[in-house]
Amino acid sequence: MSIIKDEAVSLKLQASKDAREKEILTLPNVVGVGLGYKEVKGKETKEVCVSVYVEEKVPKEQLSKDQLVPSALEVPETTEEVKVDVREVGRVVALAFNGRVRPARPGYSIGHYRITAGTFGCLVRDACYPGHIYLLSNNHVLANSNAAAIGDPIIQPGRVDGGSSPRDRVATLSRFVPIHFGSVSDYNLVDAALAKPVDMRMVLGSINVLGIPRGITEAKLGMEVTKSGRTTQVTTGKVIGVDATIRVGYHTAGTAYFRNQIMTNNMSRGGDSGSLLMSKGDHMATGLLFAGSNKVTIHNNILNVMMALKVDIITA
Repeated sequence: MSIIKDEAVSLKLQASKDAREKEILTLPNVVGVGLGYKEVKGKETKEVCVSVYVEEKVPKEQLSKDQLVPSALEVPETTEEVKVDVREVGRVVALAFNGRVRPARPGYSIGHYRITAGTFGCLVRDACYPGHIYLLSNNHVLANSNAAAIGDPIIQPGRVDGGSSPRDRVATLSRFVPIHFGSVSDYNLVDAALAKPVDMRMVLGSINVLGIPRGITEAKLGMEVTKSGRTTQVTTGKVIGVDATIRVGYHTAGTAYFRNQIMTNNMSRGGDSGSLLMSKGDHMATGLLFAGSNKVTIHNNILNVMMALKVDIITA
């Protein structure tokens, strides 16, 4: 299904973005490229364009010609062009209901015993062995940004919220998708990991305040969304970018590039990483929150998460 109603326009935009993405990402101040609605004087229009995301907008006269973001991109193998819009999003970095709860509940603080804290996103089941149930969150929450070992303790609440092992251990690290750090060529699709509950009596499937997801859906521009997370609790937002490629800072671990990401307006703070992004009206899962700035929040496409980890979300 196309992310934009007009299939022909969608194909032109995606082809143009993909053709120039690597080049644009080398420009100073640029942190990502995606598809979104054009902004005019700070207000969003309904015109879809290629969005170039920058940490901070800089006046053109302060940039050299080779530092400027192009105002339009050529559609490959045609004489047509598509418009480019520059959107200021701030510096994007990997990001509390923070009490101890038993049974542990999605939306609350959780984490590998050596990290600060993130968010328990939801429960999932193994696609091949449906009786195997896991907690879903980010790699950087459950697997310490690749530094953890399978079988390590997962505690609720996270360490920064007073949790410790073995007292607060609710699960063990079971599986994670390694994060590739470095160039845009060595890109990632997800920041995701699974933990196996120590005892199924210690976890619930209903996300705090929002309830059990009712299914899955693809993110669309303008979609109203919601999440329940450790730090900012229940927040709502709107999808402002799709199919985005984003550079994300992981503090001392390095920098990683992610493709096919969902961008919303800012609906998170540090510690909300791992929250399940759902459509606001019908609570269909659409993304996995993992990064953000003071202006935007970034989410993995939930279908990519499910495929990478070979799981299905437990739904109502």
